[in-house]
Amino acid sequence: MKIAVGMFKHETNTFSPVPTRWQDFGPGGPLFGAEAYETFRNSGYSMAGLLEQAEAMGADIFVPVAARALPSAPVDRDAFERISEILCTAARQCDAMMLDIHGAMVAEHYDDGEGELLARLRAAAPGLPIALALDSHANITQRMVNNCTVMPGYRTYPHLDMVETGRLAGRLLRDTLDGKLKPVTALARVPMLPNMLRAVTSEQPMAEIISAAADAERDGMPCVTVFSGFPLSDTPDTGLSVVVTSNGDLAAATEVAERIAAQAWALREQFTATFEPLGDALARAKKIDGGPVILADLSDNCHSGGTQDSMDVVEAALDKGLDGILAGPVVDREAVAQMVDAGVGATLTLTIGGRTPIPALKTPLRPLRLTGRVRSINDGKFTVEGPVFTGMRVDLGRVVVFDAGRVVVVVGEDRVEALDPQQFRLFGLEPTRFRYLVLKSKVQYRPAFMPLAKAAIDCNGAGVASLDLESFEWRKLRRPTFPLDRSNA
Repeated sequence: MKIAVGMFKHETNTFSPVPTRWQDFGPGGPLFGAEAYETFRNSGYSMAGLLEQAEAMGADIFVPVAARALPSAPVDRDAFERISEILCTAARQCDAMMLDIHGAMVAEHYDDGEGELLARLRAAAPGLPIALALDSHANITQRMVNNCTVMPGYRTYPHLDMVETGRLAGRLLRDTLDGKLKPVTALARVPMLPNMLRAVTSEQPMAEIISAAADAERDGMPCVTVFSGFPLSDTPDTGLSVVVTSNGDLAAATEVAERIAAQAWALREQFTATFEPLGDALARAKKIDGGPVILADLSDNCHSGGTQDSMDVVEAALDKGLDGILAGPVVDREAVAQMVDAGVGATLTLTIGGRTPIPALKTPLRPLRLTGRVRSINDGKFTVEGPVFTGMRVDLGRVVVFDAGRVVVVVGEDRVEALDPQQFRLFGLEPTRFRYLVLKSKVQYRPAFMPLAKAAIDCNGAGVASLDLESFEWRKLRRPTFPLDRSNA
C-alpha cells in the first residue's frame, strides 16, 4: 500500500497585515520528500504521529510536501495553488492520504481553504481514503466533513497532544482500511466565538465540554472532537463546532454532536471574558513580590497573526515604574539594521516597534523611543525543544539584545511566539534573573514558562491579535453570533 503523508498548515487571521507567501511556509518555503520526513518524523507535530502509523501499516510512504506558516493574513493565491496542486498530484499516485492541516485556513480567493483543498483531492482521486489531523482552533465546514474520511482534532490547549492526534487519525484510517470502521461524520455548529482564554482545556468551561466528548468516546463513539474555533478569522463558518464520527450510524453521531453543542451553547456566558484595563493589570503585577512575573501580551501574539511589533505593554510597564523587564522578541528590521551598524557596545537612542501599518486597527501602533546599549548581535536560528511545537524550526534573522536599563529588549527580523526559554537563553539571557517577562503569547507559553515564573498577568494591549472582537469590522461572519450579538442569543 502506498500512503502519502503531507502537511499544509495555516491559521488565518483575516485582519492581519502580515503576508503569507510561498516562502513563508518554511522558513524558506515548504519541505519535500526525505527532508520533510526527517524534519517531522520525531517532532512534536501531528505529522510525526501520522508517519508513525503509516510505518506501522507497513506502507510505502512518501511525503509530497510539508508546508507550515505562522498565523498571518490569507494565504497568497500562488502559494495556495502550488501547494494544492502538489497534493492533488500525490492523491493520484497513492492508495491513501494522511494530512496534518490546521482547519482555519483562508486563501485570498477561498474563505474555506481546507474545504477547497479537500474537494480538489476528492476530485483528483474519487474514493481516496483521507485522514486529517486538525488543530482544535479549526473552523470546521460541512465541505471539509464531506471530503475526508476521518478528522480528529487536538483535545488540549495549550496543544500538548499534537503527536497523539496524528496517531489517532492514523489508527482510525487503519481501522477503515481493514473494514473494522465504516466512518460517518456529523457536524454541529454553535453560533459563538469563545474567548481563546476560556478555551483552555484544563479549565472551565472548556473542561466540561472536553469531558463530555471523552465520555461519548468511552461509550463507544470512535471519535468526538470539540473545536473551539479561531475567532480572528472573518468567514461564514467561524466558531465553535462539534464533530462526531460513528461506525456507520449517522443518527447516533448527529445526536452526540447536537447534544454536546447544546451543552456548549448553554455555557456561552462562561466562554466570554472581560478586559482589565492595561494600567490596572500592571499595577497588580507590581504588587507581586519576587519574580519573574509574566506579562502576557495577548494582543500581539504572532501565533494568532500578530505583527509582534506592538510596544504597548512595554511602554505601559515603564510608565507604571516596573523595573527588571525582559521583553521580546520584538520584530523591527529597521531598528536591527541601525543597531547592527552601530555595533556591539554602542550606545544609541532609537525607536523600536510600531512599524507595521494595520488597517484593521482604529488606532495605529506606536513606536517606543529608548536609549540603551547594544549588548549582542546574534543569529536567530534555533529549533523549539518543547513541550509545545517541539521540532519547529525558527529563523528570526538577525537578533539584537538592546539594554535600556529598566528593560532589555530582544529585537529580531522575524516572528516567534514564546514557546521555549531558549529563545532568550540562546542570546545569553536567563529569564529567571528578571523581575518581569513580557511574552507575546496568549496561552501556549504556559507549559514552558510557567514552571519558571512566580505568576502571570494577562495584558490587553494594542495589536491585531486582540481578543476584543468588537473592535474589528466583521463583513463575512454569519450573524447572529455570540457574543457580538448578545441581544439575539
